[in-house]
Amino acid sequence: MQLNIGGMVRMALGCSLFFSLPDSVFAQSLNPREYSVEDPGIELSFSDASETSSLMDSGIRTALVQQESPLEPVRRENPNLDAPQPNAATPLANQSEKLRDALLGGVNATSGLSQQRQARVIGPGVDAVLGEEGVFRKTTDSGNLIGKSISVRGVSSQQRTPITTDTRVRAERVGQVLATGSYWAPVRMDLDTMMSKIDSRLINSLLVIKGPYSPRYGPGFSFIDIELLTTPRYQGGFQMHGTSNAEYLTNGQQWYGRQTFFGGSDDWGFRASYGHRTGNDYKDGDGFELPSSYNSRDINIALGWDIDDDRQLEFNYLRLDQTGVEYPGLVFDTRYLVTDGYELKYFDNNPLISDYHTSEVWYNRTRFEGDTLGAGKNRQIPILREVLFSPSGFDGFGVTDGDGSSMGYRSESIFGLPGVSHLAFGTDMIILRQGINDREALLPANDNNFPLPPSQSFDFGFYVEHVLPVNDFVRFNSGLRADTIHTTSTGDADGFDPIYTPDELRQNFTTWTSYSTAEVDLTENWMATAGVGYGQRPPTLTELYVEAAFIGSLQSGLTYLGGDPDLKPETLRQIDFGGVCNYERFTGGANWYYAWIDDYITYDSLTPGAGQEGLTAGAGFVNTNLATLTGVELFGQLEATRSFTFFGLLSYVEGTDRTRNETTYLGDTTVDRSLESGSDVEPLPGIPPLDSRVGVILHDSSPNRLWAIEYSLRAVGRQDRIAATLDEIATPGFVTMDLRGYRNYGNGWLLTGGVENLTDRFYREHLDYRSGLGVFRPGIGFYSGLELNY
Repeated sequence: MQLNIGGMVRMALGCSLFFSLPDSVFAQSLNPREYSVEDPGIELSFSDASETSSLMDSGIRTALVQQESPLEPVRRENPNLDAPQPNAATPLANQSEKLRDALLGGVNATSGLSQQRQARVIGPGVDAVLGEEGVFRKTTDSGNLIGKSISVRGVSSQQRTPITTDTRVRAERVGQVLATGSYWAPVRMDLDTMMSKIDSRLINSLLVIKGPYSPRYGPGFSFIDIELLTTPRYQGGFQMHGTSNAEYLTNGQQWYGRQTFFGGSDDWGFRASYGHRTGNDYKDGDGFELPSSYNSRDINIALGWDIDDDRQLEFNYLRLDQTGVEYPGLVFDTRYLVTDGYELKYFDNNPLISDYHTSEVWYNRTRFEGDTLGAGKNRQIPILREVLFSPSGFDGFGVTDGDGSSMGYRSESIFGLPGVSHLAFGTDMIILRQGINDREALLPANDNNFPLPPSQSFDFGFYVEHVLPVNDFVRFNSGLRADTIHTTSTGDADGFDPIYTPDELRQNFTTWTSYSTAEVDLTENWMATAGVGYGQRPPTLTELYVEAAFIGSLQSGLTYLGGDPDLKPETLRQIDFGGVCNYERFTGGANWYYAWIDDYITYDSLTPGAGQEGLTAGAGFVNTNLATLTGVELFGQLEATRSFTFFGLLSYVEGTDRTRNETTYLGDTTVDRSLESGSDVEPLPGIPPLDSRVGVILHDSSPNRLWAIEYSLRAVGRQDRIAATLDEIATPGFVTMDLRGYRNYGNGWLLTGGVENLTDRFYREHLDYRSGLGVFRPGIGFYSGLELNY
């Protein structure tokens, strides 16, 4: 390997489809065709979907041992194509009263999904989050919703700002985890994330698939399936309704407001929503203000049309407009960041060839500009003006900008009854474009840029999935996926001297995914799950082509990264074993997993020790021959009385680089990686510690659940399994407490409130950056919110 010029300069400076089948398939008799399923141990026939729904509810597919949980989530009656919609005879206020259970969530929220969505949670390690929890838990982006929900285990979050969350599934990161529902990908992997594009209040549900156990999302190791709210239908003519929300959090003077209108008629519907978030610097538990102000606005418009009884179209437009966002642990803040997303879905419940068909096309684009000139930035990282080049040595600064897009399609045809016994075939195409500039403007104009040159990835995939019930007690789900990926880069940018020619940067990959999972009903109340999977994922464009851009990826924060165009795809082999129980008053479960990853993409430090001194640290992406991930996840929920419910959850993951000294970024086998000798075995960087949460909910004992109060305690263990050769340092454990509640006043009025970090604990997460004065979590904060449905 050749060391790129940008990396040398940094070193010198530092040392000085998807599957969105509508529930009309199950819940509405849109086409009175005869359906039948004939498989070993199961014989079914029915003439309309209402019978199908009854059949499903009776337990033919008892994937979650179909009994009502103590706090069974209820789907919101706001617009959603996948659920039966309210009609003129159903007052919206009454619907709101019966939906308050969904605000609390639960350790197992899959029973609150539509039957179509439940068809995707066959197998181990799949969790669901309902969007309603965002109201109760005061969440911002969709990653923040996952991080605060009690319905998910094995998922950690790096909260870079109050509105920017990087989600890690079982310690897997960008590239290994895919966010689908228009395939969201970050342009710059520190200033935007795959989950920060979508406000949590625009989501109906999220599925977290923790392993290569689905073929329909792309080449990856874990998947987050995002289902946005869509459009309603109303029987008997036109209706229109609205929802108004307002929230305030004292710590950081953070305001949030949203106005939504939705309506329609028998065969069409619409939904229009505008949200606005603003905040100032928050205080940590020691009373210190961290520069974390922001201003964020979003618009979401959805239009739906029933072409006839069998075919439907749904269009979604999303715009995110952020200005003045401060990142306390990173080199750059953003002056602005804009995302435009377009999505068109087509559903056919009576196609010519298969039983059901869905297709989707999308396009989304993100643009941003940022710099290091903010007063808060230089207060938080005082050394920044010295390590960035300037003739005087103390007034250096940098600017950055970027542009990226994702476009493609998914198409799937299904034979049989989805989730019960079906065979699915699908294809998709994903085109990613990405480019960033990272300039130190006081350097010579012909050599002041450390970019990710304009780059592109083209991915075409084909997959097949088979769900097969062996008998009344055993179900299998198997799948196979193949992708061909072609990546290119110009290798050139303004103010940058090219190192490679475009021909040297061309890469072609062929990746495979295959898996088999099983669910076995051991008793009426117990179910066992197991899975074995094989998956591959190609390097990201950043990992291949970045040229010493300041991208905060390691714990030290002030990190510039060098890509390697010769990186190999990662290959994962994973096994899962678990069990779920569901009694009248208790729901619980456990899952254990182990994964071997060949050619795992990790880091080789180019400036050992610089990060510990607070200086800029350089690292290059490198394949290590073998890494392993192993962990356990536990959860339980007990309805002790009609008014008291207890819950608890625990996650632990351990990551190990088992061949640290066998490969280096420079390709020099005579030196150890990170220029440090030692053991060939070292913990992987960025692995979260043991994380647990317990709590009690005091709630209204009446069926309407008009009020509830939740007290929870989160205990996080010390993380001393660190990648010391990458300047990672240990993090002490901590305990925080939260108090939340709501009161439903009827007639559409809902009041929420709570206290976060009740004891004003001064702490940091293991994934928080150590840049400058260090990033610590917010101290005590009081919040309140009001929602009106009409």
